[in-house]
Amino acid sequence: MACLQCSLKLIPLWAVFISWLLWWWALPPAPVAVPEQPMSWASQSIVIDGDEEDADVAGLSVTLVPPPDFSAIGLTDERKQAFIHWLLPLILHENAEIAAQRREAVRIYGAWQKKRLSLAQKEWLTNVATNYGVQVDEGFNLSFWQNLLHRLDVLPPSLVLTQAAIETGWGTSRVAKEANNYFGMMCFKKGCGVAAKGMSGEFRRYAKAQDSVQSYMRLLNISGIYRAARMERMKNRLLGEDPSGMLMAKTLLSYSELGSRYVKFMIQIMNDNELTVYDGVTAMPADLMAP
Repeated sequence: MACLQCSLKLIPLWAVFISWLLWWWALPPAPVAVPEQPMSWASQSIVIDGDEEDADVAGLSVTLVPPPDFSAIGLTDERKQAFIHWLLPLILHENAEIAAQRREAVRIYGAWQKKRLSLAQKEWLTNVATNYGVQVDEGFNLSFWQNLLHRLDVLPPSLVLTQAAIETGWGTSRVAKEANNYFGMMCFKKGCGVAAKGMSGEFRRYAKAQDSVQSYMRLLNISGIYRAARMERMKNRLLGEDPSGMLMAKTLLSYSELGSRYVKFMIQIMNDNELTVYDGVTAMPADLMAP
C-alpha cells in the first residue's frame, strides 16, 4: 500500500514529462533588440535597390526582385495574385532559414543529451538563443530547450500574407513603397523611418522587403504579447499538423489597437482569398511559378 501511494504521488510528474516528450517529438526540425511594435492600418511597400540576390537555404532557391507597381493593377484578383506571387517566395525563404536553424538545434540537443556538446556547438546555440530572447543558463537545461523550440519555428504563410495584405492594401501603401515596410512596424527614434502623421513614432525603414519579413517573423516569435499565438502553433505540432494561420490569427488581438475588429478582418481576408492553402507549403506552387 505504501508503494502504491508513492506511485500515485509521482503520476503528475510523469504526466508532465510524457506530455513534454510528445511535444518535443512532434516538433519539426526549424541581439534581441526591443522588438518594433506594429501599428495597423497604415500605408506601406518597397525600395529594393534593383540588385538580385540569390539565396539557397535548405534546398530552397529564391531570387529576390523588386515588386511590380501593384497600384497600377487595380484592386482585383489580378493584383492579389501578383502580390502573393511576389511575396510568397520571401516568406518561404525566411521560413527555410528558421527551419534550418531548428533542425540544427534539434541535432545539437541530441549531443546535449549525451553530454557531448562541443565549444562550437555551445557558441552557435548561445547566439541563436540570444537572437530569440531565450535566457542561456549554464548547462542548457530542459527549460532552455523548451523555450528555444517554442520560439524557433516557422510561421504559417497564410498569416504572413494576410497581415501584409491588410497593412499595405495588397502592396499599394506609401510606407511599403517608400520604406519596404509591409507589416506596420514602428520605431521611436527620430529619423529611423518614415514619418507617421499623428503618431509619436515612425514607420521603420528597411533596406529591402526581405528585412521586413524577417523583422515581423522575429517579433511574433519572441514578443511576450504573442505567446498565445506560439501556443496555438505548438498545439498543431502536438497533433502532427502544420501550424495554422487561422488559429494563430485569432490570438493577435494586440497587433492592432482595433483588437477584435482587426482579428475579424484578418479572418475574413484569409477566408475570402483562400490563403490557408499555403500553410505547410515549402516551395512555390506550380500555378504560381513564373512562366
